[in-house]
This record gives sequence, C-alpha cells and structure tokens, in this order.
Amino acid sequence: MNLRDKILAATDIPSEVVRIPEWDVDILVKGMSAGDRLHLQKVSYDQTTGQVHMEKMYPDIVVSCCFDPESGDAIFTDADKDAILSKSSAAVEKIAEVGLRLSGLGKDANDEAGKDSSNTPSDDSSSS
Repeated sequence: MNLRDKILAATDIPSEVVRIPEWDVDILVKGMSAGDRLHLQKVSYDQTTGQVHMEKMYPDIVVSCCFDPESGDAIFTDADKDAILSKSSAAVEKIAEVGLRLSGLGKDANDEAGKDSSNTPSDDSSSS
C-alpha cells in the first residue's frame, strides 16, 4: 500500500460516547470531517461583521456529530435544525463542546494548542 492509499484508508476521525441525561440517552459524538468543518465555518461566520452566529453553528454541529452508538447511523438531518434549537440548551451545549473538541475546535483545542506551543525551546531559553 502506498502512502496516499494508507492516508486515505486511515480511520482518523475521533469519537466518544456521551451521556445526555436530559434525554436519557447515550450518543456517539464524532469529530467533523474536513468538509463538515468548512461548511460549519462558512454558514456560521458572517464575513461582513466578523461574528459567529451560534444559532446557525450549534444545530450544524449536532447534525454533523451525532450518531447512534449501536448502528453508527446519523441521528439527525438538516431538516432537524429548528427542532434541535428547541431542545435543552445544556444538552445541545454538551454535544457542541464535545463535537468541537473532537474536531480540533473550541476552547479545549485552543488550550491544548497553547500548551504545545508554550513548550518550544525558544520559550524555555527566554525564561531565564
């Protein structure tokens, strides 16, 4: 197998089962694919104002990241976005946080990136 085939065959999207007590269910939350992440950024970011529209972002995260832990099937479709906004904010927030973290986005991902960059040799040498 050549390098290209090895990369394209890799199972590289992280996932974890998350308990949602508000709904009394366990959900398999997966990180977004590169395409899903780009779509999320496109639909939720207003280039004229520089603001992120959370009312567009959260339903897209839930649709992109929620799967049945037994079958692996997607739980929601784009048609469910308005219904998702009517659900518990705590439940949707929990899914969004995990989905963003698994996708390399969000506060936890930024904290980890900051930790990695703070340990560079140039930082150590300037602290004396």
